[in-house]
Amino acid sequence: MKKILFTIYLVGFFAVVTVFAQNRIVTGSVVAADDGGTMPGVTITIKGTSQGAVSDVDGKFRISAKTGDVLQFKFIGYATAEVPIVNGVSTYAVKLSPENRLLNEVVVTDAYGVQLKKSYTGSATTVSGAVNENKPFTTTMQSLQGEVAGLNITNNSGQPGADVQVHLRGVGSIGAGSNPLYVIDGTIINSGDLSTLTTTANVLAGLNNDDIANITVLKDAAATAIYGSRGSNGVIVINTKKGKAGKTDVEASAELGSTTNIPLPQAGQPLTPAEFKTLTLEGLTNAGADQGTIDYYTQLYSRRSNNWYDIVTRNGSQSQYNVSVSGGNDDTKIFASGGYFHQTATTLASSLTRVTSLVNVDHNISKSVSMSASINVSNVNQYTPTNGGAFSNPIGSAFFLTPFQTAYNKDGSINTNPNDYPSGVSNYNPVYIAQNDRNYLSQTRLLGNLSLKWNIVSTLKFTSFVGLDDNILEENVFNNPIMGDGAPNGSGFDNYSRYFNYIVRQQFDYRWNITKGNDDLYLDLAAGYEVEKDQDYFIQTNTNLYPATQPALRATANASTPILGDSFTNANSGDSFYSRGTLNYKNLFSLTGSFRRDGASVFAPGSQFGNFYSIGGAWNIDQQDFFAKQNTFSSAKIHASYGLTGNRQGVTDYNALSLVGYGSNYAGSPGQNFNAIGNPYLTWETAHKLDIGADFGFLKDRLTFSIDYYRDNIDGNILSVPLALETGFANQLANVGAMLNRGFEISVTGIPVKTKDFTWQTDFNISTNRNTVTKLYNNQPFNYDNNAFLVSVGKDLYTFYAPAFAGVNPANGEVLWYTDATKKATTDNYDDAARIQEYQADPKAFGGFTNTFIYKGFTLSAEIYYNVGNRIFDTWSSYFYDGQFNTEVNKYQYVYENRWTHPGQITDVPKYVDGGSQDGEAANFSSRFLYYGDYVRFKNLSIGYNFTDKALLKTLGISKLYIYGRGTNLFTKTYDKRLPFDPEVGIDGQSNFEVPQVETFTIGLNVGL
Repeated sequence: MKKILFTIYLVGFFAVVTVFAQNRIVTGSVVAADDGGTMPGVTITIKGTSQGAVSDVDGKFRISAKTGDVLQFKFIGYATAEVPIVNGVSTYAVKLSPENRLLNEVVVTDAYGVQLKKSYTGSATTVSGAVNENKPFTTTMQSLQGEVAGLNITNNSGQPGADVQVHLRGVGSIGAGSNPLYVIDGTIINSGDLSTLTTTANVLAGLNNDDIANITVLKDAAATAIYGSRGSNGVIVINTKKGKAGKTDVEASAELGSTTNIPLPQAGQPLTPAEFKTLTLEGLTNAGADQGTIDYYTQLYSRRSNNWYDIVTRNGSQSQYNVSVSGGNDDTKIFASGGYFHQTATTLASSLTRVTSLVNVDHNISKSVSMSASINVSNVNQYTPTNGGAFSNPIGSAFFLTPFQTAYNKDGSINTNPNDYPSGVSNYNPVYIAQNDRNYLSQTRLLGNLSLKWNIVSTLKFTSFVGLDDNILEENVFNNPIMGDGAPNGSGFDNYSRYFNYIVRQQFDYRWNITKGNDDLYLDLAAGYEVEKDQDYFIQTNTNLYPATQPALRATANASTPILGDSFTNANSGDSFYSRGTLNYKNLFSLTGSFRRDGASVFAPGSQFGNFYSIGGAWNIDQQDFFAKQNTFSSAKIHASYGLTGNRQGVTDYNALSLVGYGSNYAGSPGQNFNAIGNPYLTWETAHKLDIGADFGFLKDRLTFSIDYYRDNIDGNILSVPLALETGFANQLANVGAMLNRGFEISVTGIPVKTKDFTWQTDFNISTNRNTVTKLYNNQPFNYDNNAFLVSVGKDLYTFYAPAFAGVNPANGEVLWYTDATKKATTDNYDDAARIQEYQADPKAFGGFTNTFIYKGFTLSAEIYYNVGNRIFDTWSSYFYDGQFNTEVNKYQYVYENRWTHPGQITDVPKYVDGGSQDGEAANFSSRFLYYGDYVRFKNLSIGYNFTDKALLKTLGISKLYIYGRGTNLFTKTYDKRLPFDPEVGIDGQSNFEVPQVETFTIGLNVGL
């Protein structure tokens, strides 16, 4: 009996040992403990060995291990987790808790998938949505200014909802568009200004900053070639927030504040009544006016006066309210939000109101099939005054009207006296215009997508995606019949525009583990087919003769005379095949490649298809054995890429086609004629992109340093070329130009200091760009952008071409110009002045510097933006310098303070003469009116307190409470004492009496339930 029991014991013992010693496949998933998000790129190793694996883009892992082994899960910024393998369990769910989460993301997300940053070969920057939540800006791009190296964002208007100029790594085209491509939750969208009547608008104004999870800016060919014919100008990928499993989180925020104009530079302030009177009479005297004329203006300018700039500007207000709900379980996750934003601008007749809503749903239908759905609806109502030289422009009126043209009569009523505002000569009374004219835009947007994901097997996945972008714009302009552009009959315009596009994508993703049983060498492949359709529909009406006695009747039906009523449609479509792959060896070396073949209906048959590609490589030096022998760096990576991308912005649906039109009627019968010659060979602009970069980590990667060099050779620029008049047309679009952009990007990001109670986070970046035109039609230069620039081979695209100002003659106060490029000889005759190509409008360098300090519950954050190396031009300088229009418009303070008054005086402002010095030629366009565009702006300062007392929060019945105060655009340092306006203007360096930019002061709170 004992022998039998002993035998049984031995058999059982060896059976148990065998079980414990036998390797098996262990699988599972890794998520972040703080937000439940999946964690790709986590390193999983068996403790005490070199055997390991890496979690995939869905946070899932697969490794061979045996019972008794301990798995170690490591990820930068998170505490290492250890999980023992126990008998009978082969699937594990692991949560990693954050330690010092870095500002930089560890994955790169685009419309075609998620790629691990460790093996990524491209150049991309990701900004967390949390960085820009609650900022008092009407568009997301305003918030992003200075946060991404290489991304140049200029807000040249303070109008709420205004279009924002965005350029990535320089201007991408001479004649076509240069805007990046925008992608929201996988859908390629319409962007920019879609309006047809409004002075400036931005379709992205309908996007709520608080709904954004992250924004990724894709820069080089490895990152953008997958977008093919639309990737040349870079791609901005915006991902909205998703729900997470666990307790339902409810968050609410509110913010209130005020806005004021950024102060005008001293040089550009309009003259006071006394100063204007003094200067005007001086000009008349210097011009030899008779005493009667001088007496007339002496009396005229002794009457009542006002300060127009104070009248057309005001203190504005700002408010926003947001609420969101997030929750679910392992199978279903939901995020829903609603938002309200209102801003009354600091300029008359300028405001914006926005209402937004977002619902994101993720659901696991089964173990292998899941779906996601998103719907984002917004409405923006915007009132926008005119700009530039329009007589109804309120900001222009502050300068074009004299201080003695009063806004109000003595009895307090609005002044509409035609003697004070002569039609066709003077600007109108902006107070009356603001109350009686209407410039209105209602912009409604529906963004939606639905995707279905099928994990066919563990290594093969299929995704079907459909997305749509529907924009409806209703615009109304009414010009009253009493005063202004509508007088004496009144006029009205009503435009309806609809921009609808959809995209359908079918994609397979495959993972091939080349080495058996581990992820030491694997190949990720993706291939898909995509179709897209754009359809636009427009209705336009124009009427006049409105009832002058009923100013409130502004609808088109109240007018007696129809002028215009028409409708038309545009449409284009495209289809694409795309693929990309990543070969990764132990996260040490990675090679990537992509290919896309695009077809586009906007080009003629025979020119409708193009091929685009990229190749890239990365070497993670920190994975080498020798790296462990040094203590300076905690990580190091070198990456490079090259590829071909395309651009077809600015090519309308029918530019390539020969067209006929009707309307050339004869004897009451419809007539037809050719109205466009087209070009059957017109095709995409292309960019050959080279990028070489390096990334280094310090202090266990708490601090990272990145540097990139890029070189973009842009060919086939679409320009207008002359035709023989025998063709019946003067010009034709053709691919005849080329240019080069190259530069460096440097960024430093991380947490230099972290203790128990104190944390310092910093983010610094600087970008340089040098642009050179390399080819033109017959290499012939041409004037560009109101003749301010001359485009020529070997020069920057935005190189000013102006007569060279040589100063003011101290002997007689007349303007001098140089006669040639050597700048040795001068002349006082404008016609003999040499026009010289010098000074560029686009900056040579720009960037941002952000520091955040956290001490216990307090947070202090400061952002600085800077721009250097460019000149900017005052478009309306001829009116406000010297004595041209002496008695008709106000002048700049700089003129009053620095005008030449006596022989021997050294100054750059000539003698003030009625009609203008030297017969008005002194105020003609020249380099005299080019100013240094360098500036440093204190863009944002916020201070807040996060209540961490759990007992207090529990008493209040909430889980989170954060209160803060914020100021934006608090201070701007400029470097030209002559500068009359804010230096932040568009890429062409020209001001145009836009609504001024504003300072904001807000207080707010965020509450979690």
